[in-house]
Amino acid sequence: MTKESELYKKIPVAVIWGIVIWFTGLYISLIFNHNIWTDEAFTMQLLRENVGGIIEGTANDVHPPFYYLYAKLFAVLSHNSLLVQKIAVIIPMVATLVIGATLVRRIWGDIASILFLLFLTCIPCSMEFAVQVRMYSLALFCVTVCGIFAYLAFTDGKKRNFAIFAISGLLAAYTHYFAFVTVIVITGIFLLAILIWKRERIVPWFISAAVMIVGYLPWMPFFIRQVTSVEQGYWIPEITPETIWGYFTWTFDLELVAGMVFIFLIILKGASTYNIIKIALCKNQTEIFALLCMLVPTLVTVIGVIASFCGKPIYRDQYIFPALGLLALFFGIAMRKAKKSILVLISLFLLFVGSVQYKECFRQEYRSTYVPQTEAFFAENLEESDFVIYNWEAFGFIYECYFPQEQLEYAGSFDYSRDFRVAWFLATEGQPEISQEVLSANGLVMEHMGHFGIEHNEFEIYKIYRVISE
Repeated sequence: MTKESELYKKIPVAVIWGIVIWFTGLYISLIFNHNIWTDEAFTMQLLRENVGGIIEGTANDVHPPFYYLYAKLFAVLSHNSLLVQKIAVIIPMVATLVIGATLVRRIWGDIASILFLLFLTCIPCSMEFAVQVRMYSLALFCVTVCGIFAYLAFTDGKKRNFAIFAISGLLAAYTHYFAFVTVIVITGIFLLAILIWKRERIVPWFISAAVMIVGYLPWMPFFIRQVTSVEQGYWIPEITPETIWGYFTWTFDLELVAGMVFIFLIILKGASTYNIIKIALCKNQTEIFALLCMLVPTLVTVIGVIASFCGKPIYRDQYIFPALGLLALFFGIAMRKAKKSILVLISLFLLFVGSVQYKECFRQEYRSTYVPQTEAFFAENLEESDFVIYNWEAFGFIYECYFPQEQLEYAGSFDYSRDFRVAWFLATEGQPEISQEVLSANGLVMEHMGHFGIEHNEFEIYKIYRVISE
């Protein structure tokens, strides 16, 4: 073999690992800020609890506990640092990319690996959730591992592959409830494939399924209670045609370049048609597996919509995220033998979308709120004898991420007669104001300091202090 041919063989490997390293660098570049979104504030608040408190808190919420226990390890080591928590969510996202660079490449080849990586990193919804302090990147990793090892267990029947399939599925179920639904879909499709093609795998399948069921039994009472107690009017929207279309726009569209969703749908339709034609011509199990990977997120969405129609809304757009690794795997496998010209055009399109996505996420993380100005203001003005009071009561748990709890209080319950230097009032429009009678009765004046904000809650800051009579 000549040196030129050896070099040529190394190019795909360099491209694959270049994608992994490049996007890891992009993710890291987005975490040096102190923007905390509403769900992230819940995470940071819950991580202040011990392990028992975390399990109790998740049991009373609408999520299972595995992600929070995973994040608690980082919280203990870093004194609950937001930056470290963002690193913690990047780790499983990068681990998923490493799976694409290693396992996907070994099983399905270089082109499938490259397409898997580009699709997963460049779809418009992925970068935001790669750095958001929530369970989605961990759920994505667990579900992707579960799907791949279901395929490996089907093809070779090794106990190790069945074990990894079962363990990753169980961890996914303990990470997010629609990851749980995704694992049920994967396990059901796996059983169907065994019954059709390889019935000798039925016993290890039953053992794996039994392990997952037994492993989840301790949490099942909490799961049933949480699903059945979701309140009407909760933040999950009603299912309408607009809501369903929103599932596609959330996943595939851009704010800065509208209409990308249509191109993605055309590409996916072309890939699925191409895949079905190959199945019809050769009935290759690899091509069938690719189509089943596409079927997984489709069925998860359909199940979520039907369940929401039959009862209270329980499904929203971002709940499909754990299954998107399998959609990327479908795309990589289905298109791996397409013409080079088509592959180049698709790759350029994905890279374009990825670059615009990064621009949008950079703006969201660094420039979309008044957090830097607000933090700078309080760094200069807040003293130990001061208080920070606020009039949007529901937003209090987010303010707790920014201000010392002993200095933070809801304006409606604040004692204005107490001894303090200054009370800094965060006045959100449309929320209760402090009456002039209260101020006058306590010898206080209120001075406007400017327009600021935390998260997407903008407010005016007022300085409340006592007038010292001469």
